[in-house]
Formats: sequence, C-alpha cells, structure tokens
Amino acid sequence: MNIMDRISRCVVAIALLAVVIYGAVGILLSSLFILLSILFVVAGISGFCPFYKSINVDFNNSDEYFK
Repeated sequence: MNIMDRISRCVVAIALLAVVIYGAVGILLSSLFILLSILFVVAGISGFCPFYKSINVDFNNSDEYFK
C-alpha cells in the first residue's frame, strides 16, 4: 500500500472510533465499527491489505506522486 492509503485507513479508523465513543450508533453497529477500525489500523500500520492481495493489486509504485 502507498503512504496515502495507509494514512487514510488510520484516519477512517479514528473516525469510526469517534462515532462509537460519541454513542451515535447501537451496540451491534458499534461492535462492527470497532472491528473495522482495528482491521484498518492493523492494515495501515503493517502496509498489508488482504483484499488487495486477493485481487492481485499492487499500489506501492504510486508513491511517486507524493514525494
């Protein structure tokens, strides 16, 4: 994953956790948001996305736009 993809995943994870902390959703949806935010943070930190791997996509060479 490129750097912008990793940063955007962490930002989305923080936004999902903020919705859960604010209490704007029910218990079932908050559990789903917590699970998704954990997955997004792990993917953002590690740089590995299982979905990208399953469809055989590589975005590592697209970092040249952000240098």
